[in-house]
Amino acid sequence: MWVFNKDGFFSAVFDRYCNRGELMIRSRRKEDLSRLCKKLRGYCDDAQILETKRADYRYRMKISKHMWADYLTNCAFDVDYANVKDNIISAGDDLRKDAYYQVWIALYRWQSLFNEK
Repeated sequence: MWVFNKDGFFSAVFDRYCNRGELMIRSRRKEDLSRLCKKLRGYCDDAQILETKRADYRYRMKISKHMWADYLTNCAFDVDYANVKDNIISAGDDLRKDAYYQVWIALYRWQSLFNEK
């Protein structure tokens, strides 16, 4: 599951390192997982964020599926904007803004392949 929101970009998976009831939450930036930890209010901290320099997602941590579900529920209640791209971008983070926009472009192009003519 990919999630783009005001806290960052996350990839949630159940992999071989997870126990039953856990998910591995992965991110390209450590700061995103740090923001997630703050939202989880004491359930985790930066010490639980693992760094694997050769992995496709450099930063990751395990949390319970219940914590992830609660987090996503709270994110849904926090939506207060009409345009996603303009509201998930950190001020002054031009590299992130460009990366997110490139994702938007790729998915727009993909959608265009299926439009009726």
